[in-house]
Amino acid sequence: MSELLWTVVIAVGLLVIIVLGLMSRYRVPGAEEAFIVTGTGKGHQGKVYRGTGTFVLPVVQKATRVRLSSIKADLDTSTPANDGIELAVRGVAVVKVGDSPEAILKAGPRFGDDLARVNALVTEQLSGELRSIVGTMTAKSILVDRQALVDQVAQSVQETLLNQGLVLDSFSINDIQDTDGQYFSDLAARERSDQAAIAARSRAEAHRVAEESRIANEQAVIEQQRELDIEREAAREATDRARAEADAVRPLVEAERRRIQVEKDNEVAEQQARLRETQLDAEVRRPAEAELFAAQQRAAAKKAEITAEAEAKATSIRITGEAEAEALEKRAEALGRLDRVGQLELVLDKLPAIVAAAAEPLADANVTLVGDSLHPLVKSAGTGLAGTLEIIKSTTGIDVAGMLNAAAGPDGSEGLDGQAPQLDAQDVDNRG
Repeated sequence: MSELLWTVVIAVGLLVIIVLGLMSRYRVPGAEEAFIVTGTGKGHQGKVYRGTGTFVLPVVQKATRVRLSSIKADLDTSTPANDGIELAVRGVAVVKVGDSPEAILKAGPRFGDDLARVNALVTEQLSGELRSIVGTMTAKSILVDRQALVDQVAQSVQETLLNQGLVLDSFSINDIQDTDGQYFSDLAARERSDQAAIAARSRAEAHRVAEESRIANEQAVIEQQRELDIEREAAREATDRARAEADAVRPLVEAERRRIQVEKDNEVAEQQARLRETQLDAEVRRPAEAELFAAQQRAAAKKAEITAEAEAKATSIRITGEAEAEALEKRAEALGRLDRVGQLELVLDKLPAIVAAAAEPLADANVTLVGDSLHPLVKSAGTGLAGTLEIIKSTTGIDVAGMLNAAAGPDGSEGLDGQAPQLDAQDVDNRG
């Protein structure tokens, strides 16, 4: 049992040692670092690891740390310019190892993680390029256009740094001085003198231009004043002529105005007349025409009504007459079948009513008789009775007077069939 326990403890210990060993061989680069792993399985130049870890096998593999942080290199060098002036130039450059695997593989074997070596190399190369470029320029051109010097140095050294896996982030010239301190002072004084002369010439030119402008302005003012006076005089003369012409044509204008006013008044009167005509047409003529049309329509309707009524009455009268004629024909036929005694009896039966009807117009007569003669009334009644007997004779063929004469006779002895004198309407009138 104890042997088994020791075996397990030893196995666990070995396992822990192996795990710790493996963990110690696992390399992870920092944020501004990279590893170049060379050896078995990593190729001829090795393999770059950045941002990810890897196992580095002991003995057969090796990991080289490369710092990727920026490096500041201060430059301070003295060199003569193209015109022989000794210049002291101070500048600052910022470089770093490139981020690409190719740049890391170039910089890793040269510098590793030793930034001092990078600083020394960059300082030396930039100083050499700076001295070389300064030697091609004059002191004045460097002083006037410092940026041209910076651009030329940066462009010249950039390719050299790339071949070593480095990148120039920035480069600037902080100060440029001549070594004896006199040239730039003289140059500045001469520049100030030149600027003062230029300023004086500019002021003189400006004064001259101002004077010329003032003189030209005064001349322009004088010329404008003269032209203004001429224009005023011309305007005054034109005003006088216009006033005279206006005075001359004012009566004509007034006459024309009155003529136009008269025409306008005539137009207004014509318009008012047309308006009154329109109003008369709308208020009188058209209502009268409408009333006339309505009256004509009413008359036509009344005429049609009267015509219809007359036709109706005529029809009624015709029908009544036909009926009465038919009745009379039947009565005449019936009377024709009676003998004379029967006919006389029938007539005498109706005779009181006939006489009453004939005397009816005299019933309401207001007659004042003078004397005791009644002859006019009697004569009128007899005349009416005789006329009635004539109407009966003409319509029925019955001679009532004849029948009465025949019935009475001269002496009262003759019968109806005897020959007695005839009684006509004149006799009846006379007898009455």
